[in-house]
Amino acid sequence: MSIAIVLFSGGLDSSACLYWALEQYEEITLLSFKYGSKEDEVIQRLNLLFAEIYNLESKIISLDFLEELSSKRGSKLALSELDPPEFSSFKQLDESKLTKETANQVWVPARNILFISVASAFADSYKEPVHILFGANKEEASTFPDNTPEFVERMNDAINLGCLNEVSVLAPFNTQVKREIIEFLIEKEAKFEYMSSCYQVKKWTKEGYPIHCGICESCQRKKRAFQESGVSDPTFYKK
Repeated sequence: MSIAIVLFSGGLDSSACLYWALEQYEEITLLSFKYGSKEDEVIQRLNLLFAEIYNLESKIISLDFLEELSSKRGSKLALSELDPPEFSSFKQLDESKLTKETANQVWVPARNILFISVASAFADSYKEPVHILFGANKEEASTFPDNTPEFVERMNDAINLGCLNEVSVLAPFNTQVKREIIEFLIEKEAKFEYMSSCYQVKKWTKEGYPIHCGICESCQRKKRAFQESGVSDPTFYKK
């Protein structure tokens, strides 16, 4: 049996991993984490929603200690009184100094190392090989070192030594930018309206679609990717 654990946040990248997995695996688990971030409610809600839509197993794990560590570091994803940095134009997305500064402001200590490690523990409990699907992408790898191919390679090295089961991390979109990920999702007739790429969703439409702020870096990347793909963006934005 082919088995996949999808690290799922409900954003474009992890949703692409889900739709990729639907055609590749017989058994799929959506694994999400609550860790005291502004995205906790959204992540939990979308995990349960997509698991129900596609009849998948759902797991949501609390990593409460990460909230303390994120607050200690001053992460704007954890501190409720601080808003994530705003981006007023697409041009700013290509300013490496600015994007590295904003990445530092929303950094959660060792988040992807922890997520993959927990997923590896679940995978190691199986008797069959398991793939962990991780939504790393080329566009954000320039500012987030835990999105790079090197990170995935080194995590696999550690997993090979730390698990008795055959466990591998795959990043199917590691070499693609957001536009290419959107084009893939369009091919799969993905449910874009339910996906959330925003750092601070606070409200929902009556249909249950998240309302994005429209001005954080993640929202701006999504907007630009849809514009570049030439397809109308179905996302609901506050601005």
